[in-house]
Amino acid sequence: MARARASDAPIWMLSVPVQHVSNILRWISLALAIGLSFVDQSQEGRLVGTLPLAAGVALYFLARTLVPLLSRLPDRPLLATALDALVATVAVYLNGGYHSAFFILYLFVLITVAFYFNVVTSIVLANISGFLYVLACVLSPAGLSAPWAVYLVSTKLVLLLVVALVTSLLLEQLRHEHMQTARERALAEAQATFVSMVSHELRTPLTCIKSSVEMLQALEEEGAPAEERGMLLQTIADHTARLEGLVNDLLNVTKLEAGQMSLTLQPTDLAELLRRIALAYRSMLAQKEQVLYLELDEELPRVWVDRKGVEQIVGNILSNAHKFSPAGTSITLRLCRRNDQACISVQDQGPGIPEEEQERIFDKFYVGRQQRAGVGLGLYIARRLAELHGGRITVESKPGAGSTFTLWLPIRRPEESE
Repeated sequence: MARARASDAPIWMLSVPVQHVSNILRWISLALAIGLSFVDQSQEGRLVGTLPLAAGVALYFLARTLVPLLSRLPDRPLLATALDALVATVAVYLNGGYHSAFFILYLFVLITVAFYFNVVTSIVLANISGFLYVLACVLSPAGLSAPWAVYLVSTKLVLLLVVALVTSLLLEQLRHEHMQTARERALAEAQATFVSMVSHELRTPLTCIKSSVEMLQALEEEGAPAEERGMLLQTIADHTARLEGLVNDLLNVTKLEAGQMSLTLQPTDLAELLRRIALAYRSMLAQKEQVLYLELDEELPRVWVDRKGVEQIVGNILSNAHKFSPAGTSITLRLCRRNDQACISVQDQGPGIPEEEQERIFDKFYVGRQQRAGVGLGLYIARRLAELHGGRITVESKPGAGSTFTLWLPIRRPEESE
């Protein structure tokens, strides 16, 4: 049976644990049962008086309240529901069957059920509770021989179903509204974070470009050596490339979200493609004295891929490996075959990724705790491009032991791609 998560609790319940609400409802239902019992003057079928029976039920409720607090046992809603329904059934049987005021305990059970379970489960449990109630009435000395007794029991069964349906639908709606509000809040926070990160990513290179241009103008007037001017021009070129990369990432995300990103699949020698990618990134890795090792399966057949897409996927992963790995470490780029899939992996010697972050790092705009720059788009784009290829990206990492990102691509034959 499907359970509602704790985070799905109704908005007005967020500050109060459901278990506490259940305890309050138990005592309220017992108080109502005692009060209604004094209104019912009939002694037919009563094996135990109202007050002694109420005392027994109160002891059960007290145990249900204290045991979880003292033993710190985990909350088990289904077991608790079964025990509560059983107590209600025994109370109805001992206190007059069809006319027992302890019937109200069943209503409490079903209201509590709605806090924990979905609508379908609530209706199923309402039918089970109804069956137990009828069983208690049939076995009770009062029986169900009188027509009006059957009518009364039938009415109470309908009441059980109505209470279960209305309560579960109401709480389901509250859960939905709460989740919708939480999603909207999360989206607003993500947008605010994104704007802040993009602003920072734009401001830094623009500031460097502006400063370099101003210094270049001053050096031109002073007739400075060409070497100094060349260094400033290189700085401008580097930061311009950084801006271009950010703009391209934003454009790619827009295309991916709109479903406008199309692939041009071609039979490709992945080993040769990876060698070209490695050559393009060696100068960047040399800035931190990092070494890139290649372990390529030269026997791998040609794979139908979008070459620019694979270049971007592997490039994004290599960039992260370079960024997060210490200076002087090595990065390994591997290519191998696993059954009917080509596997491209990048292994680094960085700080590793905490387990709780390993799923989130592929989310759009997610920036990890160890990440000091970037807008959280690189791995998101890589994953979406991999999915467009019919593949996937996985990560294996332990804090302090580096990370290995693996791109899995299906090996397609030409006729399968047409």
